Order: sequence, then C-alpha cells, then structure tokens
Amino acid sequence: GKGGIGKSTTSSNLSAAFSKLGHRVLQIGCDPKHDSTFTLTKKLMPTVIDVLETVEFHSEELRPEDYMFEGYNGVMCVEAGGPPAGTGCGGYVVGQTVKLLKQHHLLEDTDVVIFDVLGDVVCGGFAMP
Repeated sequence: GKGGIGKSTTSSNLSAAFSKLGHRVLQIGCDPKHDSTFTLTKKLMPTVIDVLETVEFHSEELRPEDYMFEGYNGVMCVEAGGPPAGTGCGGYVVGQTVKLLKQHHLLEDTDVVIFDVLGDVVCGGFAMP
C-alpha cells in the first residue's frame, strides 16, 4: 500500500461526477485522518468510531444524521475513521460502518457507493497496492 497518491482526490472526483450524472452517491472514507470527504464537505467530519464512542458503542442509539453529512451536489459523506496508520486493522471500523449503513437502509437508497481506504493498512487482504 501507498499513501499520498491521490486516492481521496480520485474518490471525491468520482463521487462528484456520478452525482452530476444524477446518481445518488455515498462516499465512505476509512482513514484515521478522516479527510476523505473534505473536498466534498469543506470540513472535517466526526468519524463513525468517534460517534459510536459517545453512545458507548450502542449503535441502536444513532441516527444517520449523527454520522452522515451532505456534501457537494448531494453526495452523502461518511468518515469511518480507523486505527493510526500502520498500527492496526481497519476491518473493525469498516465492519461497524457497514453495519450502521445497513441498519439504517442507506445502502439500499444509494446508486453508487465509493469506499476510500487508506494505503497503509497492516492487515492482509484489506487493501492492496
């Protein structure tokens, strides 16, 4: 894996392009820096993991507006968060994020889902260069 090669920029550009074509787009960032969707929202958003921590990981207490924010041209943006780069597996945060999205039927209401994963995940098989 490699960081700093434009994955988030490419993801955001694809999200914007698909939204301009009339698709309902959801972009999910998976990085402890939680900046995947910054170009779409113009702000750093709280991560799913941070929001879950505020409710002591009782996901049933969350609503979509607690962790999902509207960005450029209606692109819906979620930042999963994750472990510090090179220190652990991003699989947990991905699992918790997908669980929440399914719980709130958000994947069914979306035409295109773009998942922007960090480049230096240490668990095998999660991301490959």
